[in-house]
Amino acid sequence: MKILSLPLLLLLLLTGYTADAQKGLEGAWEGTMTVGGIYSNKALPMQLYLTLEGSKVKGRSYVQLPDGSTLRMDLSGRIYGDMSISLVETAFAGDSFNEVMPEFNRQYQISFKADLWNPELKGFWQEITSQTFGAKRRRGRMTLVRQKVKGV
Repeated sequence: MKILSLPLLLLLLLTGYTADAQKGLEGAWEGTMTVGGIYSNKALPMQLYLTLEGSKVKGRSYVQLPDGSTLRMDLSGRIYGDMSISLVETAFAGDSFNEVMPEFNRQYQISFKADLWNPELKGFWQEITSQTFGAKRRRGRMTLVRQKVKGV
């Protein structure tokens, strides 16, 4: 019987950890996203609901606007081996009760901290535009934590 080498054993253990951590990404997240630039402190309440199919991430974002309305957008992207996530708003998720159309779509670059007690999503968003380095391109930060389940 052949004994596995130490590097191969470590690789197998790390692969198992990454798969378990990805499962922890699914579900509801809540926090804030800044508006007015990367260095702005003006923040809007935000929620994400995410699901996984392999490395593909799908979900929906909910952003509470200053007027009290909620902007809902469908999201699509992927999670990478280093636990970074890339998401793009793919569709407006309005209905007869929600007709708030976005001024622009966003893309997100997020780091997933798969901590057992304090999982966290931290990252940046930016306006999707052909003027990648335009001075008026809107962007900001975001920080979210796992949504607490009431009664648990």
